[in-house]
Amino acid sequence: MTPVKLTPDSEPTNSSIRMAKVIIAATDEQVAGAKLREDEAREDFELSSDALNYHRVIWRLREEWGEVPPEFEVKLIDNVCSRREYEGEEFQAALIATRDRPRLPFGWNAMDLAKRRLERQPVRLLNPELELSRYAKGVVGLAVHLQGIQGNEPILLPVDLVREALQAKKVVVAGTITKLVDCGLLEMTKANYNTGSAREFKFLGVEGKDYVFERPAK
Repeated sequence: MTPVKLTPDSEPTNSSIRMAKVIIAATDEQVAGAKLREDEAREDFELSSDALNYHRVIWRLREEWGEVPPEFEVKLIDNVCSRREYEGEEFQAALIATRDRPRLPFGWNAMDLAKRRLERQPVRLLNPELELSRYAKGVVGLAVHLQGIQGNEPILLPVDLVREALQAKKVVVAGTITKLVDCGLLEMTKANYNTGSAREFKFLGVEGKDYVFERPAK
C-alpha cells in the first residue's frame, strides 16, 4: 500500500496507527472550533466527528489505493477506539449514523478529487472543433468529474486552480472555458459574480455524444 499524505503538514504513511492520530487531531481541531460548553454535547460531537473523519479517510484511501483491505479498516477502527476509549459498539453505531455524510475525501477539495479521477479516467472529445485541443480536453475532463461529484449542483471552475491542474496560462484557461460555453458544453448558471470569486457552471455534455472515457496512458 503506497504511503498517503493525508494533510499538507503530515508525513506520507500507510500505518493505521498514524492515520488514527490524523483522524483524532482533525476531530480535536473541529471540537475546539465548535466551542461547545456542555460536556455531553462535546462528547457527542467528538464521537460523530471521529466517525465522519474515519469515513473520509477511508474514502481518500480508496481513491489512492483503489481498495482498502478489510483488515486495515479493522485496525484503524481499533486504533481510534483505543485512543479515545470508545466502546466498539458505540463507535460502530456512530459509523452507521455518519456513513452518508462525507462530501469529500479527507484532505481534498472537489478539484483535488476531480484531478485524481481524471488521471484514472481521462476523456476524449468527439466534437471535431475541440478534439485536438488539450486545453478543451482538460477543462471538459475536470468538468465531467466535478459534475459527477456535485450531482445536480453547479460546479466551480476557478481559473487559478484549473490552470494549475492543466499547467496552462490563465488567459488560455479563461478562453477555453468561454469557448466551451459557446459550444454548449458548459452553461454559466450565475451571470453576475463578485470579483475574485469563481463562476458557477453546469456541465451539459453527454457521454457518447460529446465525449467518451478513455483508459489512462501507461
